[in-house]
Amino acid sequence: MLGLSVPSASKLPLPSIKPSNRSRQNLPSSSSPPNPNSEPLNHRLIHQLNVGHLHKAISTLDLMAQKGIHPDLTTYSLLLKSCIRSRNFQLGKLVHTRLTHSQLHLNSLILNSLISLYSKSGDWAKAKSIFDNMGDMRDLVSWSAMVSCFANNDLEYEAIVTFLDMLENGLYPNEYCFAAVIRACSNAENISIGQMIFGFVVKSGYFGSDVCVGCALIDMFAKGGGDLDLAYKVFEKMPEKNAVTWTLMITRFMQFGYAREAVDMFLDMVLSEYVPDRFTLSGVISACAELELLVLGKQLHSWVIRTGMDLDIIMSCLGQQLSQDMCKVEGVMRKLFKLFCEMIKGHVSPNHFTFSSVLKACANLSDPRMGEQVYTHAVKLGLASVNCVGNSLISMYARSGMMEDAHKAFDMLFEKNLISYNTIVDAYAKNLNSEKAFEFLHEIEDTGIGASAFTFASLLSGAASIGAVGKGEQIHARVLKSGFEVKPMHL
Repeated sequence: MLGLSVPSASKLPLPSIKPSNRSRQNLPSSSSPPNPNSEPLNHRLIHQLNVGHLHKAISTLDLMAQKGIHPDLTTYSLLLKSCIRSRNFQLGKLVHTRLTHSQLHLNSLILNSLISLYSKSGDWAKAKSIFDNMGDMRDLVSWSAMVSCFANNDLEYEAIVTFLDMLENGLYPNEYCFAAVIRACSNAENISIGQMIFGFVVKSGYFGSDVCVGCALIDMFAKGGGDLDLAYKVFEKMPEKNAVTWTLMITRFMQFGYAREAVDMFLDMVLSEYVPDRFTLSGVISACAELELLVLGKQLHSWVIRTGMDLDIIMSCLGQQLSQDMCKVEGVMRKLFKLFCEMIKGHVSPNHFTFSSVLKACANLSDPRMGEQVYTHAVKLGLASVNCVGNSLISMYARSGMMEDAHKAFDMLFEKNLISYNTIVDAYAKNLNSEKAFEFLHEIEDTGIGASAFTFASLLSGAASIGAVGKGEQIHARVLKSGFEVKPMHL
C-alpha cells in the first residue's frame, strides 16, 4: 500500500471504539455565588494576560486576594496557560499554590494544565503525582500529556508503559500522543515496539496527515534503527511536509556522512518552495565544506545577507568552509570581512566565535590594521578578553611579524589556557625567536598547565628553522621526559 513494510499492530491492546471527538472537559464550578465587585479586577487580569503582561496579572491576582475576591477556574486556567507559553515556570508554580489555597474544585482542564506546567519545567515526578491523583478525571489530553512528559524527560520505558495503559483504558491516541510515544522509541532498545506502533499509526490514518508524527517516525528509524533508507521512505511518503521536516532529513543525512545527499535534498527543498532557516543552512554549509562546493557556499552566503538571518551560526560554518579552499583565500576572506561589516551596520552583535573567525581571516590576509578595527568592536562588546578572541589576535599579529603587539595581546588575556600558551609559543617560533618561545615553555611548566605535543612541535620547528641543533636537543630531551612519542627529526 505504502511501499513500506508495515509491522502488525495486533499485539497492542487496541481500544474497540474510536471516539469521534476529543473528550469534553467539564466546565468549572464553584459553590459560592459570584462577587459583583470581582468583575473589574477579573477583566483587568484577563486583559493583562492577553497583552502579555504576566507579572502585572500576578500583581492583580494578589490585589484580588487582598480584597477577598476569588478568581474562578477559568481565570486560573488562563494564568497557567500564559505561564506555560512564556516558560515562566516559577510563576506557574506560584499560581498553583494560590489555586490550592482557593479551595476550588479542580477539573480536568486545570489539572491537565498543571501536568503540562510541571512536565515542561522538568519536574516529571510532580506531573505524575497530579496525573495519578486525577482518577476518573483522566481524559485523552491527560494521558497524552503524561506520555509526552515521560518522553521529553528521557523516561522512554515509562512513556511506552503509559501509552499501553492508555490503550487498555479504552482511549484512542491522538497525533500528539503518537508523536510522543514514537520519540520514546527512538533508540535501539525500543525500536521493535516503535515498529509495532508504526503499524498502528498507519491504520489510524495519522501517518499521511500529521507532520509531527512523520518527523517522529523519521527520527525513530534513523536514530533508533540506524536505517536511513527507511527514514527517507517515510519522508517521501509524507503528503504534507514543512521546513522542519526537510531540515530534519538534511540533518540526518549529514549525521550519517551523506553530505552529497544533504546538498541534493536542500536543492529539492528550495525547488519545492520551502524556506530554509538557520538550522537548515548551517547543515548545508557544513556539507558544502565537506564537498568543497565553494560556489554554492558563496551563493548561500549571499542569500543569508539578503534575508537578514541570524548570522553568527552561519559565520562559523562559512569560515570553516572557506578555510578549506586556500587557493581562493584572499577573495573569500575579504567577503568574510565584508559580511562582518554588514553585521555591525545592521546592529547585529557578533559573538566571540564570530570575532575569532574574522580575526583569523585578517591574519590570512596579513592585514593587522583591518584586524584592529575588528578588535575595537570586540572591546566595545566586552569580548576582547575571551580566550578564542585573544588567541586569534595573537596569531594575527604574529603572521605579520608584529611580535611586540602579539605579546601585548597575550598579556591582556585574563585567564590564559594551554591554547593561549601554544599560540604565543608558535608565534615566537615562527618568527625565529626560539629563546623567547623557550621562555614560555618554562612559564607553561611553572603554571602547572603542562606542555602538549603541539607545544613541543612548535619549539622543534622553530629550532630547525634557525639551525639550532643544541636547542633542538634540549627540546627533544624535554619531549622524552614528558612521555611523548616522537619520530626522529633532522635539524
